[in-house]
Amino acid sequence: MRNIIKNKGLIIKTFDYLENAVLANVLTKNGKVAVVIKGAKKLNTSTRRLGNVLTLIEFSHTDAKNVSTLTEGVVLDNYTDLKDDLLKYNYALVLLEKIYYFSEYVSDFETLFNFTINLLNLLKTTKYLNAVKLIFEIKLLYLLGVAPSFKRCPICDKNITSGVLDIKNGGFLCNDCRITNDFYLNESDSLLFKKIYVTKLLDVNEEFLRSINNHQNINNCIKLYYEWHLEFKSKVLDIIEKIG
Repeated sequence: MRNIIKNKGLIIKTFDYLENAVLANVLTKNGKVAVVIKGAKKLNTSTRRLGNVLTLIEFSHTDAKNVSTLTEGVVLDNYTDLKDDLLKYNYALVLLEKIYYFSEYVSDFETLFNFTINLLNLLKTTKYLNAVKLIFEIKLLYLLGVAPSFKRCPICDKNITSGVLDIKNGGFLCNDCRITNDFYLNESDSLLFKKIYVTKLLDVNEEFLRSINNHQNINNCIKLYYEWHLEFKSKVLDIIEKIG
């Protein structure tokens, strides 16, 4: 008889599986697990509510190397406030898209899990949705091991306290190494980028979110940063831009 594991996790992506089941990718504090949820596509089953993207569940599943099977579960948070608002829902999907895509490169899943839940809760209450997205994208760079260097120039290795953020070189350039091109932020925007990176979530308030929400330069920068260093383009963001 297989061992049963108890877990808590966030469903980040699902796929149809067999006739009435779904294969759910679930982010937990211990990693991403693939779980078959039987009956999730039926209208009259107790597992239907457990098989939806953007759902926080407490569940038990079989101990399997690749794909396990859910044995029981309950919904902890269905994120109705986000799902009932199309724009908020799409911004939440931006977070889940990146988690699904990059989860194989993360080692600290407990931090990623707590970080994600905190930002989803923030999305529920704020109107500054793009600011939440920026915080997620910028801080996720640390967990992915590609965060910019803010203390040493990536070209000459000189100690610095400020500079311009060079996207290709991944760090603040000193005055001697600064080159005029389309791949770095100006100095004030670079300092704001750093501020977003170092500010703790506990210190994020509505005024801070408002100040960064419509910052187009940083939006463009983080988009290029992901494309250059991680070869990633968000399909969900394309949808958000189309619907305005």
